[in-house]
Amino acid sequence: MADSSTKPVLITLNVSHFCEKARWALRRCGIEYSEEAHVPVAHSFAVKAAGGRRSVPCLRLPTAAASEPSSSSSSGSSSPGCVDQSTPIMRWADQQCVAAGRCEPQAALFPPGERGAEVDRWCTELDKRLGPATRSWAYSHLLYSPLTGQAMVAPPVPAAERFVLRWGGWLLVRSLMAKGMGISAEAGAAALQEIHRCFDEVGQLLADGRPFLCGDRFTAADITFAALAAPAVGQPYAAAPGLSEQTPPAMRTEIEQLRAHPAGQFALRLWREQRAVVVPAVPPSSL
Repeated sequence: MADSSTKPVLITLNVSHFCEKARWALRRCGIEYSEEAHVPVAHSFAVKAAGGRRSVPCLRLPTAAASEPSSSSSSGSSSPGCVDQSTPIMRWADQQCVAAGRCEPQAALFPPGERGAEVDRWCTELDKRLGPATRSWAYSHLLYSPLTGQAMVAPPVPAAERFVLRWGGWLLVRSLMAKGMGISAEAGAAALQEIHRCFDEVGQLLADGRPFLCGDRFTAADITFAALAAPAVGQPYAAAPGLSEQTPPAMRTEIEQLRAHPAGQFALRLWREQRAVVVPAVPPSSL
């Protein structure tokens, strides 16, 4: 585990696409961090200990940063020592990037002005609709698959948690997840319809030829869409395997249809072209 006085620590679940949003933004903004992954249920205790609200992702801030007042009233922190939830973590990372002079405000993930308002709107809408829909749909196919259990215990999950989940704990955790999230075939079918609605809206927006959701620059809205669409287009990330030979046939068919959609093609392009990008330092003369 990283020294909490020097690096932020991202508390995650291995397969959470909301956690992938946070990873993507932190990497892009050049933020050095370590990851502390947990299995379901155990993650809530780790988040609570960090001062969060029991859900992941939660970014535990370095001691020095935690002692300073936040520069954003929308940081999402439930205590001075952490930033809760994926979009506030993206915003925090973006603020660090701009403050360090690594990017101009107009090129930030959350730019100022009307474009920034549009980015905010897309992030809020996708967090509310696409994220829960892809999660419900994916679990309706995979909650009882060995793929999910294997992904849940993949490193960097602590050895003790891996042991508990492998020796009976997964049965209890799986039952709690199914009940808590209302996972069923019917819920999965409804979620798939919502995914298609979101994809149609994104596809209509992109029909004018724009390269990104909010115009000609990559923003937090693009990270949000690509990360939350990942399960639906079979994109692997962290311990999530993506589309593979072990993907259930019905799920594979649905993924292939979503991949062929203009919004699915857009999501896959963002993963190919943008996931590994780190914003370079901006020369002082250009600021």
